[in-house]
Amino acid sequence: MEIKSDSLYFHEIPIGFFAIHPDGKIIDTNKYCDQMFHLKAKETNFYQLFVSPESSLVWQSLLESNEILTGYETQFYFPHQQSKWVEINTRKVKNTFNQVIFYVGTIQDITKRKDTEFKKENQSIELLTILNQIPHALYISDPESYSLLFVNQTLQKKLGDVVGQKCHRVLHGYHSPCLFCTNHTIFEDQHSDTLIWDFFNQNEKKWYRCIDKVIPWTNGRKVKFQMAIDITKEKRTEFQFNKLLENLQNTLEGTVRAISDMVEIRDPYIAGHQKRVAQLSCAIAEEMGYSQERINGLRIAGLLHDIGKIYLPQEILWKPHQLSDIEFNMIKSHPEVGYQILNHIHFPWPVNKIILQHHEKIDGSGYPKGLTGKDILPEAKILAVADTIEAMISNRPYREPFHIEEALEEIQCHKNTFYDPEIVDTCLFLFTKKEFQFES
Repeated sequence: MEIKSDSLYFHEIPIGFFAIHPDGKIIDTNKYCDQMFHLKAKETNFYQLFVSPESSLVWQSLLESNEILTGYETQFYFPHQQSKWVEINTRKVKNTFNQVIFYVGTIQDITKRKDTEFKKENQSIELLTILNQIPHALYISDPESYSLLFVNQTLQKKLGDVVGQKCHRVLHGYHSPCLFCTNHTIFEDQHSDTLIWDFFNQNEKKWYRCIDKVIPWTNGRKVKFQMAIDITKEKRTEFQFNKLLENLQNTLEGTVRAISDMVEIRDPYIAGHQKRVAQLSCAIAEEMGYSQERINGLRIAGLLHDIGKIYLPQEILWKPHQLSDIEFNMIKSHPEVGYQILNHIHFPWPVNKIILQHHEKIDGSGYPKGLTGKDILPEAKILAVADTIEAMISNRPYREPFHIEEALEEIQCHKNTFYDPEIVDTCLFLFTKKEFQFES
């Protein structure tokens, strides 16, 4: 039977067209098909173009049982026995007696596409090989179904073949998604960076450091990658270290309080003074947003700020009258004496410098160095305000205590001269708005 194939589109379209008898004999081809396979004559049998005879038989078998066969991929011989991947789409043409008289179809070179697919497949194989060599538990899951898409060999040895099962059921024994699941964080919140978090597995009684990330998967999907590193030993070491640190901190606190009490025993008129100064100083620092670490250092300085008075004669400390200039100069030496006493103790804070500067004034009229504002430590400025307030409202052998309103008026009066304005305002706020009270 003759096929009319003179149409321009039939020859010029960049897809191979062919018509063949069921036995493979070529009836007709367009120009593009001829150029692909260098078909100079129609004697070539179509089936001989298949690189694999088995693939040819499979194609023929499928075509016999289907009216139309699309998307069949195989390798064909191109000129010079070069093999390339092609995609064949074919349909049967029958006569009025329902007999197949020939096949018509299209054939297209898909070598570049297949090369890309093979490259991606090889990359996937290489990636899976790398993931399987990682000694930590690692899995990939679907964020919508919570199904496991991949588990590496480390996790597979522990759990078995669990791909396709729910991650919350396999990993934690839960019937529904975990309350601590990070899917919301890394998907809905568009978390672009890697999420790292520590987790205690109740079933195993182990700590894990989890590394979560959104990664691309097949069909353009986004899936969850998680690697869990066993950090149980590190956590135990950390706990032991923190316990040791706590014990050392308690020892330090006990030593500081013992020294503070020793100073106050020598001067019963200031009993509790250093503790109350430390309390008010910490309250001011907290209100000003200081870190807990800085507040801890300030508390130690407050508890020890008068340690230098341990070298003063009790006659001066207990004197019921106004001090002479000589006696007052001796009193004024206590910040430097305190600095010398504590100078060889390595605190994690500048405790000795805070104590040295706690009688300095921002206008330079203080002692012992006459420092001005920018040269005085912020903690020392806080201590100066707290020391003034507590000293004024406490009883002394040479005077009665002032009322708290008078003490607050004193720091307000010398704001910007003796005392830092922000610290004064914070102190006034604590007493007038937050009703600060010293602990008994």
